[in-house]
Amino acid sequence: MPYPRRTDRDSIVSAAIELMQERGLDSVSLRAIAARLGIRQPGLYHYFGGKTELLDAVAEEILCRWHTDRLPADGERWDEFVARNARSLRRAMLSVRDGARLIASTGSRSPSLDTAIEQIALLEDAGFRDTDAALALIAISRYTIGSAIEQQTARDGGEIVVATDRTDAAASHFVDIAQRVVALGQDHEFDTGLAALLRGFDPTSRSMH
Repeated sequence: MPYPRRTDRDSIVSAAIELMQERGLDSVSLRAIAARLGIRQPGLYHYFGGKTELLDAVAEEILCRWHTDRLPADGERWDEFVARNARSLRRAMLSVRDGARLIASTGSRSPSLDTAIEQIALLEDAGFRDTDAALALIAISRYTIGSAIEQQTARDGGEIVVATDRTDAAASHFVDIAQRVVALGQDHEFDTGLAALLRGFDPTSRSMH
């Protein structure tokens, strides 16, 4: 879409997201964004100190637009919320080409304080020790980001490629399993791993150290 020469911080971030969608993260540069906006590159430095600062803002905008389930609802169980939050984060990353790689590379270990307080409180109320609550949220966030990166960068588009000319029963059985796993889809694959993590972190079923 065409942009006017007069610009602002929001239009710069939006232009960067559009470039990511069209060409991928590696194509996002201050020069490319300035060209898209129809302005000279030095004009961007009025809003951003450099590319790193710009990409931080782009990541924040992607999360603001699509990561919408960050807070627990009244009466929501801890595992229901954590699963909903993880799916929301995954949805946000997959909404933009290379979104997961961007979020992983710009992610901060300084979370939104109010959001973190509510999330930790929910898990503590469910029986988690304070540090265990934080570690559970970190682990599930890392699983979510890692699976999204793999989905967006997988060479075979999510297929499980078995390079063999074997026709024996064991090989045929494995190929059949692989095909059925692929048929279940990547959402199902993600949810299966997420459910296993949630069961493992359940404070009523195990003691975490």
